[in-house]
Amino acid sequence: MAKSQKLEIIYYNGQPDGIRSIRRNLSAITSYVVPRPLLAEAKKIKGIHCQGIYYLISEQDDNKIAQIYIGQTRNGIKRLDDHNRSKDFWNKAIMFLADKKTFSLDMISALEAYTIGKAFESRRYKVENTVNPKYVIDEYDLPQIEEVYDEIKFIMATQGYKLESSKETVNEASVLHITRKGLQAFGVYDGDKFEVLEGTEVDMSRKCNSAKIERQRQTALQNGDITCKDGKYTLNVSITFNSPSSAAMFALGGSNNGWIEWKDKDGKTLDALFRK
Repeated sequence: MAKSQKLEIIYYNGQPDGIRSIRRNLSAITSYVVPRPLLAEAKKIKGIHCQGIYYLISEQDDNKIAQIYIGQTRNGIKRLDDHNRSKDFWNKAIMFLADKKTFSLDMISALEAYTIGKAFESRRYKVENTVNPKYVIDEYDLPQIEEVYDEIKFIMATQGYKLESSKETVNEASVLHITRKGLQAFGVYDGDKFEVLEGTEVDMSRKCNSAKIERQRQTALQNGDITCKDGKYTLNVSITFNSPSSAAMFALGGSNNGWIEWKDKDGKTLDALFRK
């Protein structure tokens, strides 16, 4: 049975999408969610000047991360002033801060390196860090780093952001597929969003009837998220769509009914699994 979690959340300006702090029961770490336009207002909050790590996020309309940058801070939110001047892409910061007893300087550096590495591994979004800093984590300290990262991952998930790789979270039995003319596509559906998984083959010979999805395919091809080898185009990241049909069109081109195209390992359509 999964363990229950208790969170305390403060909405500083009374708005669910405004400045807020989040703390898990008995944790020494406080998380702060700061929309970029409210950066100056957030500086007035007590405790937001502690040290730790932070994520700068470029968020799409559907609450999905498009770009991300991870850094460390020794003076809390003041570190974001530099990024406010020098980085244009982000619209929200999420900070994980604690006092010096919890976050020593070595701990912060190790945690920063670990979280950047996890971001690159996830292949979910564009990571704006140009390199993954090399920092040796002592084997006796690694469990603590992993424990803090698990807390970060949990808090981020409560805000609607997935950090981990799709391959780490997908149960093989839940994977849906399309097999047509030698093409194989893979995805998962949670009843709301449909995620096309890394390794899906994409039919680029057929243009999508949806101009928006066709632009998305061409952009993915240009930035290397779709690559061609031996005449086959393969998706190198996982991409989330608002509907099964949009996901099917991305993989197959043309116009497709995803409720019929996507099937489970037993050949049942998504329509039969979720609608009947």
